[in-house]
Amino acid sequence: MKKKLALLLAGIMTLSLLTACGGGSSAPAAEAPAAEAEAEAEAPAAEGGEEAAAPAASDAAAEAAAARIESGDFPTVVIAYMNFAGQPAGMQRISEKMSEITREKLGINVELMIMDSASYRQNMNLMLASGEQVDLFSGLVGFMPSVNKGYLYDLEEDGLLQTYGQGLIDAFTETELNGCRVNGTLYGIPVKKDDAAGLFGISIPQEYLDAIGYDYASKYEEGSDIIYTDLDEIEVILGQLKEQYPDKTTFYIDPTSIVSQCLEVDRIGGDVFGVLADPANSLEISNLFESQPYLDLVHRMYKWNQMGFFSKDAITETQATTVQVKAGSLCAYKTATKPGIKQQESNLCGMPVIIFQCGPDFKSSSTYNSMPWCMNQNTEDPIAAMQVLNEMYTNPDLATLLCWGEEGVEWVETEDGHITFPEGVDAQNSEYYNNVNWELGNQFIARIWEGDDLTIWERMQEFNDNAPASKAMGFTWDNSEYSTEYTALANVYDEYQKQIELGFVDPDVAIPEMVERLNAAGLQEYMQAKQDAIDAWAAATQQ
Repeated sequence: MKKKLALLLAGIMTLSLLTACGGGSSAPAAEAPAAEAEAEAEAPAAEGGEEAAAPAASDAAAEAAAARIESGDFPTVVIAYMNFAGQPAGMQRISEKMSEITREKLGINVELMIMDSASYRQNMNLMLASGEQVDLFSGLVGFMPSVNKGYLYDLEEDGLLQTYGQGLIDAFTETELNGCRVNGTLYGIPVKKDDAAGLFGISIPQEYLDAIGYDYASKYEEGSDIIYTDLDEIEVILGQLKEQYPDKTTFYIDPTSIVSQCLEVDRIGGDVFGVLADPANSLEISNLFESQPYLDLVHRMYKWNQMGFFSKDAITETQATTVQVKAGSLCAYKTATKPGIKQQESNLCGMPVIIFQCGPDFKSSSTYNSMPWCMNQNTEDPIAAMQVLNEMYTNPDLATLLCWGEEGVEWVETEDGHITFPEGVDAQNSEYYNNVNWELGNQFIARIWEGDDLTIWERMQEFNDNAPASKAMGFTWDNSEYSTEYTALANVYDEYQKQIELGFVDPDVAIPEMVERLNAAGLQEYMQAKQDAIDAWAAATQQ
């Protein structure tokens, strides 16, 4: 009922605005935003066609907020996301501090719902399927699976985004927003983050490298805080760490990101069943598991496992790598690199780390829909949810609360304009220290933590703009007609993936067996469907 009333209210307000402006529209209330947009598009530029729509949308958003504030009936918008350590002690306090902003400006309360990374996807799927309230959530739950299950709201339905989310439109290019479209429908808003990634990064605490006498200071290129090297040198370092720290796990690599963060391949549709093996130059779909880069990677992992670098429990490990480092049980781990990565990982680990990069920089076609912010199809008040989402991306005070917590409690301002811990507070005892800002909407407008350059976001934009990109940028593959085949393929891959990619089995034996079973499950047909789709897209867009 609330959802219907919200849409009706929006339609009435928009219709009244049109009438007040002399539009005299006879369109039904629910269709008014679309009708207004069409009318403005047809108006000559000299009459302010493009410029007139924005004030009307702004007025409608302001009236929606004013109506809630006047009524005193404030809806609550639930915002869900994951971090690596789970629900922080100060979560409810930060929810209230954010609500102080959204109540005054929008007439809306917000409630944060934060889960640990190991349980986020499972918990969110249960909540979305059962109808439990969650209005806005991080797409780390799985974007395309959520689309196919009908969990996501069409953000442009009845002009919702155009009327109540203008700030979101302004924050992104058309290509970036199109990355979250499926068959023309917009189901998410990208995150302002590193769109590209430096592949096969390795993070190692500085004190461990000091202990083995590794001269990292001489390895940096001018102006860089990343050491560019290769896996042969990393292998030597890991061998020395194992000898120095025999009671610690030498190396851990998150099996869910081995392909995406280690190999320069484009996982079309976000899955591994047919990839672009030469993404910068070709739109040819190929079999990942028979490609030389993949074979080289899994043979390297097998060698490292035989050398004792991995924990015997690596397959079942659920604790985040940085938590393991904090606990003193892990020496090194894989990460994706970017500007500011050294400070980010040092913050997460609670100690200075050195970052190595063994692969190139790369931007895949799925970068914009890898973790977009989405709206629950069953949200009771989509207008309120959209206005909160818009505020998350445009209000620096709200963004800083979401990213860093409360001033004077989690952070204080330094003389040079950074923020840092107050006296007596650190990463271990802070009540709100997520440090997953790359997930939280628009970190680009939040305060900058001490240790990062104050120009970090300009550097990040330059990194995004200059990284080699896949030829398939802007293409999103809808596999809903092949969900049965996908499930069969995923079931086979799940049986083998961790065993192979964490080096617990000989890849020369296991990969041919896996490929045979994948082919029997329909891999070639699934790959051909991808090829047909990307060929049609390329022809339509003249790629």
